[in-house]
Amino acid sequence: MNWSTLTFGAALTASAQQFPERIAVVDGIHRISFRELDDQVTALAHGLQQLGIGKGDQVAVWMTNCTWWVISWVACTRIGAVVVPINTRYKSDEVAYILKQSDARAWILMDKFWDVDFLGVARQIIPEIDNAQKGKINSPQFPALQNVILWKNSQAPGLINLEEVSNSGRILMRNTCASLPIAAPTDPIIIVYTSGTTGHPKGAMHSHILLRNVANVARVMHVVPGDVVLGHMPFYHVAGAFTELGLSILLGCTLVPLPHWIADEALDVIEREKVTIFGGIPTHFIDCIDAVRRRPRDTSSLKSAWIGGAPVTPDVAMAAKDELKLSALQAVYGMTETTGSTTFSEFDAPLDILCDNKGKPIGEFEVMVCHPETGMKLPTGEIGEIWIRGHIVMLGYYKNSKATQEVMTPDGWFRTGDLGVYDEQGYLKITGRLKDMLIVGGSNAYPAEIERILQSHEKIKQAVVVGMTDRRLGEVVMAFVQLHDGQSLEQSSLIQFCRERMADYKVPRKVSFVEDFPKTSTGKIQRFKLSEMANQIAVNQP
Repeated sequence: MNWSTLTFGAALTASAQQFPERIAVVDGIHRISFRELDDQVTALAHGLQQLGIGKGDQVAVWMTNCTWWVISWVACTRIGAVVVPINTRYKSDEVAYILKQSDARAWILMDKFWDVDFLGVARQIIPEIDNAQKGKINSPQFPALQNVILWKNSQAPGLINLEEVSNSGRILMRNTCASLPIAAPTDPIIIVYTSGTTGHPKGAMHSHILLRNVANVARVMHVVPGDVVLGHMPFYHVAGAFTELGLSILLGCTLVPLPHWIADEALDVIEREKVTIFGGIPTHFIDCIDAVRRRPRDTSSLKSAWIGGAPVTPDVAMAAKDELKLSALQAVYGMTETTGSTTFSEFDAPLDILCDNKGKPIGEFEVMVCHPETGMKLPTGEIGEIWIRGHIVMLGYYKNSKATQEVMTPDGWFRTGDLGVYDEQGYLKITGRLKDMLIVGGSNAYPAEIERILQSHEKIKQAVVVGMTDRRLGEVVMAFVQLHDGQSLEQSSLIQFCRERMADYKVPRKVSFVEDFPKTSTGKIQRFKLSEMANQIAVNQP
């Protein structure tokens, strides 16, 4: 495949030409073929162009996973515009920040979904909406914003309907010889904002070249045309946008988007649509295991699944493979800035590789373990910071050269802030975040290592380790532990369990049993909140 010329729009057209009648998207009761999807994308691209949106313009998208999300993104890529996904869990201040920082020229959003009044939030942020003429939003706070577009059949004063935009583009195509600009593979097509656990979120820019790594993911997961991909990871996140949506467009796979994560609903869809490709964080698999035990479903169609974002324990891995009937479960490591997929364990890797958070780089890019202060490459067996260089690295943070320079070296290396170590077999093992590493009385302690030992306890469902301020040692280990349903465990018993299995400085000095963990909208555990809780406990101790 010629990656120097491939673009998102061209990838969809190729799939539509090769598999015109194959179902591209299953969205609830609605099904759309690749031919129909390609036609709708082209129509919306012309419609957006009529609104004055063109090359280099940002288009914010605030919708749940659905067919229109797919159409909107690919349509934007065909006119050189850049999609700015907005987290559907964000509140007004968070949304306003991204709209303004991204210089969004248009904003496509839902009106109402779940129990959230998205249009009400939009009116709160931009009170000028109700008195505006269509296509002429005049907001001093958002000077770049011209168009606010509502999905489906929604109507509101001053706003344009998404289907109307698409229909006007279709009429233009029929009545004129209007053409779309030629997209360049190096053009940015998406700005994905990081979670912003400290300070404001940063927008990582990626170009059409991200498809090159989508192809790498397909190769290592044995994805082939005709596979059915579950689209439950939010499309505003790199995992959903690249390893689900992008995978389907590039390979000609059927995408089944889910608007929200409910394990029972996901399992019903897997059974009904014969889903073959799946993926998620450990929480997704734990939820599915619990749900399938309560009410069995036929998941034998599943072929491969990736798992990442947190340590994988043997009990979860074995249960996922056995009870979900997976042929392969593969550990993945990646970041927003590196297209979400840097290393994978092999399709047929043994369980110990998966549970040790190990993988190998999946493409023609460089991954190096370095001393975090000197930048010197470290030998096999030594833990250091993971640096990455090559096509998977972002173009930079949008309008944030300072933050970009902080993570990019002059010769093109991206400093991940993650800790890892290479072993003799060439596997990269992720040991934690550089900022999460604990220094207990001068000795380094790695949360991921301690968490794996804690989670080997038969009564423990999940565990998260953070540092707790200590007057004598600087900091000590504190563990937040979630037990399996119906189980009980004494702190003293668990600490003794740890003493028998790890060095004394790694043993948690305090354990807090919790019902659940604070999480982001994508299900990732927010360690910084647990750290705040741990240090508050330290302050209150006599």
